[in-house]
Amino acid sequence: MHKVSLKKRIFLPLIVVSLVVAVISLFFVEHLEENQKNDVVLQEAESIQSHLQSALDSKAEVMAASLGFIVKNRDIIAALRAGDRQRLLELATPIYQRLHAQYNITHFYFHNAQRVNLLRVHKPEKYGDTINRFTALGAEKSGALFSGIELGPLGTFTLRSVLPVFDSGKLIGYMELGQEIDAIIQQTRAMFHVELLMLIDKQYLERGAWEDGMRMLGRPFDWNMLATKVLISQSLDDIPVAVLNRVATVPASKGISIGQDIILHGRSYWAGIIPVHDAGDRPVATLVVLRDMTQIIARLRTEILLFSSVFAVMGLLIFSLLYLILRRTEQALNESEERFEKISASAQDAIISMDNDGHITFWNQAAETTFGYAQEEAMGKNLHTLIVPERFRDAHLKAFPLFQATGQGAALGKTLELAAIRKDGTEFPIEIALSSTRIAGKWNAVAVLRDITVRKQAQQEIELTLHIQRVLDTILNISLPPLTLTEVTLKALDAILSIPAFSLLSQGSIFLVVKGEKTLEMVAQRNLPDSLLQSCGMLPFGRCLCGKAAATRQLIYINHLNEQHEIVYDGIQPHGHYCIPIEAEGELFGVLNIYVDVEHVSDESEKKFLKTVADTLAVVIERKQSEERLQQLAHNDMLTGLPNRTLFYDRLNQALALAQRHQQQFAVMFLDLDHFKEVNDTLGHDMGDLLLREAATRLRSCVRSMDTVARMGGDEFTVILTDTSSREDVACVAKKMLLILQEPFSLNGEIRHIGCSIGIALYPKHGLDSETLIKYADVAMYDAKRERNSYCFFSDKRLL
Repeated sequence: MHKVSLKKRIFLPLIVVSLVVAVISLFFVEHLEENQKNDVVLQEAESIQSHLQSALDSKAEVMAASLGFIVKNRDIIAALRAGDRQRLLELATPIYQRLHAQYNITHFYFHNAQRVNLLRVHKPEKYGDTINRFTALGAEKSGALFSGIELGPLGTFTLRSVLPVFDSGKLIGYMELGQEIDAIIQQTRAMFHVELLMLIDKQYLERGAWEDGMRMLGRPFDWNMLATKVLISQSLDDIPVAVLNRVATVPASKGISIGQDIILHGRSYWAGIIPVHDAGDRPVATLVVLRDMTQIIARLRTEILLFSSVFAVMGLLIFSLLYLILRRTEQALNESEERFEKISASAQDAIISMDNDGHITFWNQAAETTFGYAQEEAMGKNLHTLIVPERFRDAHLKAFPLFQATGQGAALGKTLELAAIRKDGTEFPIEIALSSTRIAGKWNAVAVLRDITVRKQAQQEIELTLHIQRVLDTILNISLPPLTLTEVTLKALDAILSIPAFSLLSQGSIFLVVKGEKTLEMVAQRNLPDSLLQSCGMLPFGRCLCGKAAATRQLIYINHLNEQHEIVYDGIQPHGHYCIPIEAEGELFGVLNIYVDVEHVSDESEKKFLKTVADTLAVVIERKQSEERLQQLAHNDMLTGLPNRTLFYDRLNQALALAQRHQQQFAVMFLDLDHFKEVNDTLGHDMGDLLLREAATRLRSCVRSMDTVARMGGDEFTVILTDTSSREDVACVAKKMLLILQEPFSLNGEIRHIGCSIGIALYPKHGLDSETLIKYADVAMYDAKRERNSYCFFSDKRLL
């Protein structure tokens, strides 16, 4: 019978177990890498999808607000109802030019109630076709504004908003605005630092029209390159057709999916597939996100190789030790010690042993490299004094007696991340695995340490990138609620100051450019001293760091106080500054000012991030300023700046509600200028407009800030005097108005005299609702008109 040797009985099972463990370990490592890849790709794709949707929603809101403003133009409504193309073109062309310049609006349509196109303002020679796009059908079905993206015959996407137009409850047609969204996709690529491919499903395109469109746009085209899709844009050149076919065969779905890994030009890309649905919820296109993972994969493979190497070395060591023990006990011990020293000398991790008194008994070559101490310097020294930072030594020394007595401790048997110090005094992070062993009846410790500085830096960069993305999303999202510009800038500043690099001081401010002046106004600040707020409330271009950033439109960074920091005050502390211009499309909106610690170390990535934040902030500020301008145009008279008819009735209803609640009285005045027509006829409408503006200014000077002066149209004005205690008080204000309007008006060198007729109705004496009060004030004004330049209260006799 063949006798199996003792070495085979021991080594064969160990070899089998080792191979099984190695295979399982490699499987789990590969599985972990695959899961990490999926998480990274999905998170990246979800962020991009969220950003694109946020940008589209913002653009759609701008177009919706613009349509809401246009539909108030009664001339346009009349022309649309009459189907007058020429009149529509005359009225809509200036509006389209302004929208195109301010918001990059590229399409402006008018359709009749049957969706037959009456006019393309951007292309007036083409009309008469029936519009059957999803957005138009959605607006027809819902009877309200409908927005969404539409795929054009050229393979390009347009964001469209369609508004049904009603007149006296009857549908008379539709107005439509559109904007090409290719620029949004390109901006997304630059923001996220990824490569993008856009593929369109062929079933939604007509070949001839698509090829003509690509030829017109100067893009390469090949209908037969892919089986079911066509490539309309790409940020990577020379992508093999085989790679494109793999991406193009991914089935359309409602959510984001993971594509196959791609090797291209010697680099590894992980692919995320984002389905693009049009306004009809059709999966018309696929946006492929390619994230370059070459460096990360290389690092992972290096770590796997290192793990495998350590595993193999340790296995070889164990097998060698067992083999030598079986041959000769003493010889095996001597040889194993020699082997261990050689292996540890070549190991990339530091290996250190410590005796029961805390003295170093082993120090390999990797430990020399890691800590800077030669073996001769380290041997026999106290481990805690040598490599443990001073602030942690007490905690280590308190736990050491337990280890001396029992060989146990909270850190034993675990892999921990701690801090250590080198010979030159610098502190750095380490990963340590600590174990205990009993030698000569006393407990000793063996530690395997690794410098993880590079890994921690990579982790911090990833965390910073995610934090930055959250900040950008926060800035974009705070522009959606109905907040004021000041509230938006404060919230944006708080989001920026939450970034770890700036949260320690948490100081900063946002300046906006004063319209028509080369001056900055501080509109938001956090934690700045009062003395500085007084000096920097209004800042001319070129003064101090923020003014220089505005004047040069260049990012300015200093990490200490110097001669450029012109504004100083008592008690100023050493610090640094980032001053970043807030600008978009060549227009300067303001300056972002962030404080940093003195001697703060800046890098290009930090500057690039702050520039991205400033650019994003510019978009938000521009949008809020546009909203405020639209609000101003909707509620104020363009000539005089006074509240218009709409705002006057709103203020009148508020005055009624307040008077009813507090049992107060108020007065409504109706004013008509005397001899105004003579000025218009003799000096022209320009001088008439000048007179109206001056008259509005004089009328405002006669009332309190809580009262309202409004222009109803022509030379007619209305006034609300709130909380009036007596009829005599109202009469006093009316006399003051008559006197101030009797003073001569200088109109381009011509002196003219006018007067004013004022009718007055009192609440609650003459009426309890707005219509009655306005009606009776108008009646009283005509009574005053008989005498000219006089005022008249509504007569109580008329109520009998």
